[in-house]
Amino acid sequence: MAKDLFRTPLATVRWAHLITPRHQLDKSKPLAWTCDLLLPNTDEKAQSFLLAMEDQFIALHGSRKRRAEKGFPWKADKDKPSELTVVRFKVPQFQRRDGSLSDGPRIVDAKKQPWDGAAIGNGSKVIVAFDIYDWDGENGCGMTFQPRAVQVVEFVPYEQVDPTDGFDELDGYSAINTSTVSGSSDWAADDDGEAPF
Repeated sequence: MAKDLFRTPLATVRWAHLITPRHQLDKSKPLAWTCDLLLPNTDEKAQSFLLAMEDQFIALHGSRKRRAEKGFPWKADKDKPSELTVVRFKVPQFQRRDGSLSDGPRIVDAKKQPWDGAAIGNGSKVIVAFDIYDWDGENGCGMTFQPRAVQVVEFVPYEQVDPTDGFDELDGYSAINTSTVSGSSDWAADDDGEAPF
């Protein structure tokens, strides 16, 4: 039976690993597709969404079950706790019976066209379609939001900072135009074919 799909309001994404899965903190766990959505605490749609997700928790676990410390996949942002709530999405990659690996979330652009594969940078605005994996452990119960599709409405390219950008070009050694001559090393054999020591 297919799980219900839910959709987030349009919001800013951070740490999006949605193109290729990444290692989790616990290296024994499988690779996973993840992202964090930043919901403003003053936004009415965002707050309605979180209330609806609290209702889903009760629908899945009942009102009497004890929620684990990390039972809700959201928390106050550590840098701006009074302004933002961070919602975490994660779906692990698994191996199917035929040996193939599971696919990550389907990504489309604002016009619902297939994504071109570009890495999604911090500050992009997205809508996440997800299902809920409910779990129960010895320390309480909880839910994980598993991303199934992502619509990128405003795209900010992921830019990797080149650590050499701060250097000036100076006079000195250059790796360009240097070549090693084959056979001209300190380890060459003497005339009689024996090593020099």
